Amino acid sequence: MIKNRDNFLLFIPVLIAGIVLLTTFLLIFQLKQFGSSYIKDAEEELNVDTKQALWIIKPILENNDYAKLNKYCSDMKNEKMRLTIINPAGKVIADSKTGINKLDNHSNRPEIKAAQTGQSNTTIRYSNTMHSEMVYHSEPVMINGEGYIVRVSVSADNIEKVLNRAEKNIILTFLIGTGGVIILSLYIFLRVRIPFNKLQQSTIKIASGNLDTEVYVPKNGILWELARAVDIMSKQLKRQIKNMKKMENFRSEFIANVSHEVKTPLTSILSAVEILDGIDNTNPRAKKCLKIISEQSKRLNRLIQDILSLADLEKKQIFKNRDFAELSINSTVENAVNLCRGLTDAAGIEVVIEENTPTKIFGNSYFLEQAINNLITNAVKYSKTDKIVINAHVENNEIKISVKDFGIGMKKEEAARIFERFYRVDKARSRELGGTGLGLAIVKNIAKLHNGNVEVITNPGRGANFIITIPII
Repeated sequence: MIKNRDNFLLFIPVLIAGIVLLTTFLLIFQLKQFGSSYIKDAEEELNVDTKQALWIIKPILENNDYAKLNKYCSDMKNEKMRLTIINPAGKVIADSKTGINKLDNHSNRPEIKAAQTGQSNTTIRYSNTMHSEMVYHSEPVMINGEGYIVRVSVSADNIEKVLNRAEKNIILTFLIGTGGVIILSLYIFLRVRIPFNKLQQSTIKIASGNLDTEVYVPKNGILWELARAVDIMSKQLKRQIKNMKKMENFRSEFIANVSHEVKTPLTSILSAVEILDGIDNTNPRAKKCLKIISEQSKRLNRLIQDILSLADLEKKQIFKNRDFAELSINSTVENAVNLCRGLTDAAGIEVVIEENTPTKIFGNSYFLEQAINNLITNAVKYSKTDKIVINAHVENNEIKISVKDFGIGMKKEEAARIFERFYRVDKARSRELGGTGLGLAIVKNIAKLHNGNVEVITNPGRGANFIITIPII
């Protein structure tokens, strides 16, 4: 969960960074496209201007009328384009922007070199004469068997300035976006991720039962309201649970006190019955009454013992006073089976320990033996089985103790309620056999005391398999 949340928090700045990079790339691409489009338009325009100039200049050159040629170029001085005519030796013989005496030989110019080979050419370069970027288009023309060159050019300085300014703005925008991503990442890390992790740690501790945990509440930020609400909820929950513990403790103590108070006169009744039973009494009705009193007193005594056991288990769960120590599961299973040996032998039921893996855990051996004892007793009394199989093995860092019979089994609706207090599948048979209806409820609470659980897998006519699962800590 932490990894998913961190991935999501990381995804936000990464997404924004991706958008910034993509936007920058698209802007640069569009800028280049715009520049290329401008140059292409300029080339087409210069090509047209060159052809128009050639239509006028060619007859003048054929007549060697250089005066008329220079006048034509001078008349174009105020035009945005620059017209230059170069003779076969590379010397400028006319120019619309600059006097020809100020111009050196043009044979080394790229566009002139290309035109001297008989090819028209367009070149973009810096002009030392015009002190700006220029777009040059040169066109060769044959005059009286000699190769002249007509060159038309326009300034690209304005578009270059626009493109450079736009490029700088794009770079600046990229840097601002990158800075924003860095600031956002730091904000997410310092003001969201770290406070969220601290808040999560607090809530996990509270959820695990440590209600004294102090909830981390940041002084400000987007998590302040959430953390404040969790803190208030934690304090309210602590008060409520404290009150519930008081009530539960009062209930447990009340039940224990009442049970003790009942147990004292009950013990006296049982003692009196034993004395009377020892007296030679030939009255059959009196003997029958004594037998009824004795059986019901013993049953009531067992019920009180189970109630006291259940109350003790609940109290230990509430106050975390579990009396745990390191114990051996295989020894615990063997002890429980030996304790029931008299009962199983008397019933003619075979008890087999199929698997009993030596495993050390922290727990309460007395309660675990009681839980296994209760499951075996339950199988002997109510399942009508002739065999009980016990297994104890480790699975997924948990110890699983199973008590399986091959008797009558249960319906699903019966199995769903079997661990409820005083629930009996066959009420008449349970009372007849002296059952209290608390044996399996005690098993469930013993499992809970060890942070585990108990379940039953059963079907009518196919027996029942009770499984206690306890984590190995």
